[in-house]
Amino acid sequence: MPQRSKSGTKGLHKNHNRGCPNKGGKPTGCDCPWYGKYKDVFQSLAKWSGKEVPPREKKPAQEVLTRLKAAIDNNTYRPEGEQYSGGSETSFDDYVKEWKTHYAEEQNLHMGSIESRLKPVQAKFGACSLKYLAESPQDIERFMNALARERGWSNNSWNRLYELLHSMFERALKWKTGGVPRMPVNPMVFIEKRVGSTKKFDVRLEEDVEARLFAACEQLDGPTQLRPKKLTAEKAQAIRDAVAEGETQKSVAERFGVSRAVVCQIVRGDIWNPDRYRSTTRGDEMRLRLMAGFDLGLRKSEMLDLQLKQIDFRPLLIEVEGERQEVFKITLQPQITKGGKTTGELEYVYAASERLRTALTRRRFEVQHNPHAYVFGRKDGTRAVDFTKAARKLFKLAGLDWGRDKGVVWHTTRHEFSSRALENTDGDLKVAQALTRHKDLKTLDGYLHARRQRVLAAAVKMGRR
Repeated sequence: MPQRSKSGTKGLHKNHNRGCPNKGGKPTGCDCPWYGKYKDVFQSLAKWSGKEVPPREKKPAQEVLTRLKAAIDNNTYRPEGEQYSGGSETSFDDYVKEWKTHYAEEQNLHMGSIESRLKPVQAKFGACSLKYLAESPQDIERFMNALARERGWSNNSWNRLYELLHSMFERALKWKTGGVPRMPVNPMVFIEKRVGSTKKFDVRLEEDVEARLFAACEQLDGPTQLRPKKLTAEKAQAIRDAVAEGETQKSVAERFGVSRAVVCQIVRGDIWNPDRYRSTTRGDEMRLRLMAGFDLGLRKSEMLDLQLKQIDFRPLLIEVEGERQEVFKITLQPQITKGGKTTGELEYVYAASERLRTALTRRRFEVQHNPHAYVFGRKDGTRAVDFTKAARKLFKLAGLDWGRDKGVVWHTTRHEFSSRALENTDGDLKVAQALTRHKDLKTLDGYLHARRQRVLAAAVKMGRR
């Protein structure tokens, strides 16, 4: 049994590592972990609390020990950790950790958007217990309203946070500690949802817009180094030349209308130094994601989770209009698709365009045939958490007004795929449904938007009568 130091607090011990020179000395004099001993339990305090317990401080260890003793006395102690033992006294922060690990990740939820919504909620209520939150629906509603005013949210944005919290607290009702639910009641049931917009947008990203988006990818690959807006590469070189010819930095700064600090940085090569520029790979990444949207109709979450091993690079051969065509079959596992999470069934998409097949083959070599590499992730094959910021910039560069209220978001690429699917199947809804993977034809109908040229042509024909 490892030696334990006397801390002056009953039940609080140091579990010394082998070779620790501080055995028998002052317990805060070494980095060995704190342990708590109470009744028949001998537990690592850091492991049980799920947080760092500073080994050279006694007060944080005493606080965890007090909670450990309370859990044991209340028959809610579980060796797996405090977040599993606290019941309704579990803090919201600890519950979020547990919910992410044992629900969100297992359900393969899109954590990027979830974490961004939860961040302000945790900042406000992170230290509060589930019991307190269950008793405080008014506080939650006032906070949500204040957050909406601060961020300029629409009712739909407010409702998305409402639905996330409602779902999380419902899970707390189902999870029990000692047979007792974590929350006695879901506080969100006492808060009314807002009336959201149901306005539908018939936005099409037709071929000319698609071409602009692909062209804009080039502009995402610019240098990452930040530059003053007043300067250009030519002016920066002129500043460098003027100083090299003996002109003082002060007079150069006045002549070009910049600060002396900027002139100094240019001369040192800290900014506007082509040798230090680093080009990003966002353009290449977004170009591939555009193909996934326009040619495969993949949802964003499906793109983020698709791995190389799910693509069959042995092409299927099919004859279309007298020509033999190659198609790559892509298998989507149930855990990464919207429908698969409900049905548990595999879904399939097909890379039939030459540009996509070429890009996927190139991507295969780029990640060195690593079967676990993420196809639409980072350049090195690691998974991307999100790409909303890059997508917003791309759409802006292409001259598109981004926003849900404008009807243009990344998911609009899937709407465009669905509309084209119906056009290219001569209106055969069953074939279009197989391509778009919608479980309900009514849902598919909401994705179908008429091409502008056809609408205008029909209007002209109507006018001839």
